Amino acid sequence: MKTFIVTGIQMRNKGSQAMFISLSESLKSIYGDCEVIGFANKYDSPEQYTFRLLPYDDYTRPILKHGLYKAPFLVPLLTRLVSHFKKSDKWRNKIPEMRKALKRADAIFDASGYALGSGWPKQSGRMLLDTIKMAKRYNKPIILMPQSFGPFDWGEKDDAHFIDEVKKELTYPLKIYAREREGYACLTSLGLRNVELSADMVIREKAFPRADQIRIRNGGGTKEYPAPNSVGFIINKNVFRIGDASAVLDVYARILEKLLASGERVYILCTSTADTDLVKQVLGKMGNGRKVQVISGEYSSPELIDILSRFKYVVASRYHSVVFAYRSGVPAVILGWASKYTDLAALFQQQDYVFDIRDTNSARILEGVEKMAARYEEEASRIKGSLEGLQATSVVLDAVHALEEHASSAAVTTHHQIRPRRGATRTPARDLKRLHS
Repeated sequence: MKTFIVTGIQMRNKGSQAMFISLSESLKSIYGDCEVIGFANKYDSPEQYTFRLLPYDDYTRPILKHGLYKAPFLVPLLTRLVSHFKKSDKWRNKIPEMRKALKRADAIFDASGYALGSGWPKQSGRMLLDTIKMAKRYNKPIILMPQSFGPFDWGEKDDAHFIDEVKKELTYPLKIYAREREGYACLTSLGLRNVELSADMVIREKAFPRADQIRIRNGGGTKEYPAPNSVGFIINKNVFRIGDASAVLDVYARILEKLLASGERVYILCTSTADTDLVKQVLGKMGNGRKVQVISGEYSSPELIDILSRFKYVVASRYHSVVFAYRSGVPAVILGWASKYTDLAALFQQQDYVFDIRDTNSARILEGVEKMAARYEEEASRIKGSLEGLQATSVVLDAVHALEEHASSAAVTTHHQIRPRRGATRTPARDLKRLHS
């Protein structure tokens, strides 16, 4: 049975969760009987899921990186200490389990959303480089699935040295899929030849599980759904890190007031628990904030897609909330700050609805909301047509093809026949090239 490890993920962030389960579902649709193990940074109650999660975090990464497991009794002692201070038993016996998984894995897929670029500290990028180094130590092929890269201008003294390290380590992956043109340009400017441009997995792959397929038990509580013909609104705490917090709050409040004045029924959807306090702040700036309804609670990514599919359009700041909306054919007015938003919108001919949240002049944004209110049905039709074209090919199939070619070129004898699971389309390895020609 094939075994694959997926790194760069967490379950609390629903965009990251969606990338993992999209990749897992696609791999299972290709190979049928295979195991996909998540090396996850943040997750709660792993026993609730139908898949296997192991803690690839600030404790286990150094253990694996520095080979501390080689010292007798050291790891059990360290594990007891960290479990005591963190008041969690999640690490017990996990290092041996992770090493066993790494030894038998056929490949590693990294599904980081964004790790390597100056929008985040270098430490984030070093974590990705450490994952590549781990793949080297265990002699495993690794593929970096669609994610954002760059720019590489931290403005620090060690930039040149770090970029040299980036270039060295990024030559090892079989393939690197850049999600945006900017990232593709940043990587190819380093002389890398293993880079391809690809849309986000969640939007490009047809396969995506239902909520009951990823959880052994549901999250509990009553699920809330918006009324028909309503508008969704999604806030993002990261916007406050990028732009002026007071100005952003004001823009959010003005948009909501505009929607209410237009007679819209509006729901704020919390796609991340990190945004809950900000919702309260935004509503507090409004005179009529009590008219805005709030959908909160712990939802899985399939559940969020289901909720978003019920809106006529959304105003959204979280990248994967837009991905979820587009996957359901729902238009979005996008309040972003990075190229990932503009490139995503361009795939669906929605460039006119992308606005830089750092621009404190809200007049253009309000005009965009008005335009969407008048044309959302037309935009929904355009999105559905674009989605069909995007999902005509599969980045996971392309990645599998790369693995097959690597196995052949390395003279590894493998007679494993790629076969779909029952009910899936049969796509043997010999047909992958034809699918992507």
